Amino acid sequence: MSSFFLRLLLCLGLSYAGWMAMEWFEPGYGPIGLAIVSIVWGILFAPFVIALIPTIWYWARHSVLNQWQGKYYSFESHHIRFYVVDDIIWLPLKDLRMLIVPAICERELRLLAEECAPIPGHRQIGVTEAGLLRLLATRTEHRRADAQMVRFKLWLITSAFPNIKRLPASSANA
Repeated sequence: MSSFFLRLLLCLGLSYAGWMAMEWFEPGYGPIGLAIVSIVWGILFAPFVIALIPTIWYWARHSVLNQWQGKYYSFESHHIRFYVVDDIIWLPLKDLRMLIVPAICERELRLLAEECAPIPGHRQIGVTEAGLLRLLATRTEHRRADAQMVRFKLWLITSAFPNIKRLPASSANA
């Protein structure tokens, strides 16, 4: 740590000397002295900057992924967040749009009525558990149902919803 402060004092002194030297030669040319001395700053502080890069990388990843950490479920590498509000399970529409095929159309969302609305206390549009099961029922009842949708519905009914009801702390808003 003292090495850092010694380098800082040395660079500050050189910067002042560079500024004054260029001002002595020609008034108004002080910034050119700083540009020349900046090479010394780069040489002396490069190890500290290089050591700082992994820390910046860690905090960047941490700040992006922290909101998801342990707060989502995964179905076939798709992350799905569950919110429990007043014992009602909500799923963000953004997470479902990536998974449900064919894509959810506006007509289907209108038919869901109150079961597709802003998630209470959050800035996201979501679908309730009952609304999602109704939506999936229309997509999986016929014989030509997409196999992924059938697996998704089965996963929700057998794993995800029971686990969320048993452990509400595993929801995204816990």
